[in-house]
Amino acid sequence: MILAMIRHGETEYNRQRLVQGRMDNILNETGRNQAKKTGELLKSLNDTFDVLGASPLKRAYETAEIVGSLLGMNVEFTFDGMLERDFGPFEGKSIDEVLEICTKDDYKESGFEDNDLLQERIKKATYELFNEFDGKKVLFVSHSHVIKSLLILADKSKYTYTNHYVGNSSVCYFNITKNSIELIKQIDL
Repeated sequence: MILAMIRHGETEYNRQRLVQGRMDNILNETGRNQAKKTGELLKSLNDTFDVLGASPLKRAYETAEIVGSLLGMNVEFTFDGMLERDFGPFEGKSIDEVLEICTKDDYKESGFEDNDLLQERIKKATYELFNEFDGKKVLFVSHSHVIKSLLILADKSKYTYTNHYVGNSSVCYFNITKNSIELIKQIDL
């Protein structure tokens, strides 16, 4: 399965550099324009997909609708397995103040989805998609820490939650097999 993961377009929380996690924020105008540019880019590359899905959070779903409208696709499913990390007590706080703390591998706090739990959830969700769509090319709109988890699962020696940027509306392509998750490429706007 080829899994092309788009990070949702910008929200006001992204613009203000605030942790949003599971908060159900909507896209701002910049985010809608980013989604449109991503859809136009994929169309110009003649990139085709078998199915389009999204995290159920509004910012991801709306991004998927915009991209899909440019590719002649409808959002066929949502999947809770690819929800953003539950940042718990960090939601609404400044990214600059908390990200270095909460993304350490040994950091644990009640109500916070630590790195091990997040990676375990994303691996499980990825293989649920694989079991459903083996042999297909899936376009899915999700969130920064979901995509970063896939990058870490692909190459833990290269990626962390803080050393690689996944911008709003960027696309990371992964090859998913029964035994591996491999990054193919990343396209940034």
